[in-house]
Amino acid sequence: MSSLKKSINSKFNDLEIAIRQEKGKLPSSQGVNAYIVVYPPSQEKEYLNRVKKDYSEEYIIDISKLFVDFIDKYGKEYGGSYGLDFFLETYKNNRSTTDQVFIDENSEEKDLFSLILDNLKKAKNKIPILIRTGILYGTGIKNNNILETKVVGKMKKPLIIFYPGTIKEDMDGKEVIYFLGEKKASDYRGQFI
Repeated sequence: MSSLKKSINSKFNDLEIAIRQEKGKLPSSQGVNAYIVVYPPSQEKEYLNRVKKDYSEEYIIDISKLFVDFIDKYGKEYGGSYGLDFFLETYKNNRSTTDQVFIDENSEEKDLFSLILDNLKKAKNKIPILIRTGILYGTGIKNNNILETKVVGKMKKPLIIFYPGTIKEDMDGKEVIYFLGEKKASDYRGQFI
């Protein structure tokens, strides 16, 4: 059965079993202790409510809030009087390389990617859970960028990423996941639920 055809209860049961059995450490996860819970974008509200109910004791990281924090701080750190105005001007001026605004491995400045990693470090002995990841669309930040970091590699608890996606069949009948129904998702890292 397609992962997206499962009920929300079934998905959360599968996640709980996977965490208990440490399936994120299986070879199919390519060395990363992580679970990627794919759900239909139209059901995001229900999934977010369930995450907050079932995992309230864990470390939930709302990527959309980090995005807003990043924009607010962006202008201030770079001399702009208003974060949003300065951000929009910078984004517009860098249209061909917008991903470098959000993730620039060659820069020492804080970007959205480094804010995400900083928050993952704060999880300490709790399970870090990334929600509202749809905001990453168009930023150049992909699951693999996060999963391949030393921060995630050193975590003692599994990382859980809630991922709005759709599943389509390719020419061979194999299921392929698309982030927000648009961009083909990599199946290289993490255990899909």
